[in-house]
Amino acid sequence: MNLIISEELKQFITPLSNEEKGMLRLSLLNEGCREPLIVWRKSDKERILIDGHNRNTICIENDIPFEVKELVFKSKEEVKDWMINNQLGRRNLNPDQMSYYRGLKYERLKQKKGGYERVLSKGQSGPLTADVLAKEFNVSEKTIKRDALYARGIDLIGRSNPEFKFGIMTGSMKVKKNDLQFIGSVDSFPKRKFKNLADLDNEIDILRKQHDPKLKGREERMAKAVEILQEKDSLFKSFEERIVHKKAQLVSGINACIKNRDKESVKELKGLMRDFEKMILSGEK
Repeated sequence: MNLIISEELKQFITPLSNEEKGMLRLSLLNEGCREPLIVWRKSDKERILIDGHNRNTICIENDIPFEVKELVFKSKEEVKDWMINNQLGRRNLNPDQMSYYRGLKYERLKQKKGGYERVLSKGQSGPLTADVLAKEFNVSEKTIKRDALYARGIDLIGRSNPEFKFGIMTGSMKVKKNDLQFIGSVDSFPKRKFKNLADLDNEIDILRKQHDPKLKGREERMAKAVEILQEKDSLFKSFEERIVHKKAQLVSGINACIKNRDKESVKELKGLMRDFEKMILSGEK
């Protein structure tokens, strides 16, 4: 039987690390495929794999026989719901993976027409999605909402960087959970390829400065402080004091380059660096 692999549906499967794949391969070679692969019987001619992707690949590569269990669904959306619930039922999910799938379930339930946000007769509200899932998974309502931001953040990165999503989900790529939740909370996240984690971290820093009033205010206060220092430059008499002054200017210049990303900011920073070089090499103590 030729099974169809849907890349869209495959996104709802927990990826395995290289170590986990190796252990699964040894198990299949030694014991065979004991559990059937689950497929969506979309039609008489279409059988779409919805659980057992890793086993399917290993079994085909090593001529290991396997059985198939067919399920019937009304729509692709119903299949997605089943896949998320199936992943949440696994015992080998780590805490971050559990957060991801709880967040996905929350978002899907919330977006459904009616869903748990349904309005009852006489304007009375029914139980909210977060409340229902909080009781189901024995966590707080706030945890469920943070999970939703976490899942959204991972998926936003994964749009253009599927290898990043894979790395985050398997734990081989370390991104702070609160950074991923922050990405999920912003209205717009750039859909672009990131060169590496440092590139992603830099983008997160820029977004935080744009969206966090505290960080923005801190940067403005630093710029104002540097401006005051510049006006009082003649008051700095010792070499150490002038070094502190120049250091503050350099920090402000670097922040301006990161934020603005324009030639003018880079030009100004280069000028500050030249002044700093002259000061250091002047021989003054």
